[in-house]
Amino acid sequence: MTEPNSNLRRLPWNGPEGSADHAPHGLVDHIADRTEDDMITRARNDAAYALVIAQQPEASREELSRLVAKLAGHVRNVTSVADMRAERLNSPAATALESALRAAFGQN
Repeated sequence: MTEPNSNLRRLPWNGPEGSADHAPHGLVDHIADRTEDDMITRARNDAAYALVIAQQPEASREELSRLVAKLAGHVRNVTSVADMRAERLNSPAATALESALRAAFGQN
């Protein structure tokens, strides 16, 4: 599998074959950003809900098992978002911009 060039953004969903999907920057950035934000929000909300349910003595093993599976999926999604954001922060363009800003503000 070839690595995408730095002009492409890895998207928070997979392509038809199940592999990572990429698109040129700017084309779908807004949709991808919203999708990433939604993934994080759902993880936060379900984590709060899981903590409440875990404190309920009447919570069944089945219900708790479903919650653990759901939370595991959220952890996978949120770590994927973190990886994608790190890729963007470490891209050659972002690194060049950081260097230029540091030089402009007199920071090394």
